[in-house]
Amino acid sequence: MAVITVIAGAGVAISLAVQVFFDRPVPSDDELIAKKAGLTQYRLQEAAKDGSLSDKEIERAAGDDRWSAERGSTGIRIMVAYPHTDTDKACYRFTLAQPLDPRGDVDRERLDRCPGDLAAS
Repeated sequence: MAVITVIAGAGVAISLAVQVFFDRPVPSDDELIAKKAGLTQYRLQEAAKDGSLSDKEIERAAGDDRWSAERGSTGIRIMVAYPHTDTDKACYRFTLAQPLDPRGDVDRERLDRCPGDLAAS
């Protein structure tokens, strides 16, 4: 009898958990874009740990999103445009200080608007 009670209790708990999972709100566009930017930041950090960062590594980090990079003696600035709405984009700037170090530190900043070369579709 105790086994039946435990099984019934587990069934009720699973049923409630499934309902709560499917009742969660749909994430906003801003939240989804922030998550994509976080993934890009992580991928850039991993790629930079060896002390170099190639355009191919930046392309892999940005995925299917448009990007541009500026390399200078003090650092690398990478801008990525993420689709925000049907007609708009949200852009982030990722900055890596030169020389690149094994920690692969990457600063991330959301821009108020996309640079001209990334604003076009």
